[in-house]
Amino acid sequence: MIVRQREDEFVLIQQHHHALLSGELAGAMSHGILPEGRYRCETVHAIAQHDCGWKELDAMPIWNDAAGGPFTFVDYPILPKIAYYKKGLDEVEAVSPYAGLLCSLFYSAFFKDMTEPECVRFRQREEQRQLRLRANLNVPLEYAERGFQLLQLCDSLSLYVCLNEPGASKLREHPWYREGFPGSERFTTTGAGPIVAEWIDEISVRLDEFPLSAPLRAQLPYKSVAKARIREIGLYPAYSEAKWRQQHVLYCP
Repeated sequence: MIVRQREDEFVLIQQHHHALLSGELAGAMSHGILPEGRYRCETVHAIAQHDCGWKELDAMPIWNDAAGGPFTFVDYPILPKIAYYKKGLDEVEAVSPYAGLLCSLFYSAFFKDMTEPECVRFRQREEQRQLRLRANLNVPLEYAERGFQLLQLCDSLSLYVCLNEPGASKLREHPWYREGFPGSERFTTTGAGPIVAEWIDEISVRLDEFPLSAPLRAQLPYKSVAKARIREIGLYPAYSEAKWRQQHVLYCP
């Protein structure tokens, strides 16, 4: 779950909904960024489905006593998170082995520097998956790496509107993307620096190096759950009764 805290409520965005927005961004990329040919559609599928393992976890959010709020995708307990990562990766691979390869590269990168035994085992399993899929598909490493990097970019472009309040000033932005999207210089015309985003109103996000073929309008489902209601009946019942809302977003140059 992606969580934004306000004074009297939490804004909750399911990971899979964020990923679907990532997929919309991938499909709208300009010529030369989204790879042409055999794996074009499968690249978009990978990006749109990269968080499908979160669907069951996010359907029943749980409370983090230490943080005083719902567990997020960052602090969710590691063992169930890893189990559902694997479940999601297996599901993506079953539909498209190439999409499974890109998503495996994406998730194993999270655990690159982690030393906990369960994290090391997960990374090692995914490295074996990657070797198997690359051998079966006969895909050059640099081609898969390009698709993986595009997944990272689309994930970040979507997370930007999830983690920030609409219309937030640069000083009030989430610190992850205040200076731009790491690695995104690979997808700019100059390569001189990362793509930087900025809210210009409560709907529009301007990208200084525009990677899309045209401005993109999209909607992001979310729920606002009152803190008082959580205290009354608990997080999951309060989340279940809350109505779905839509955040409107325009990505523009």
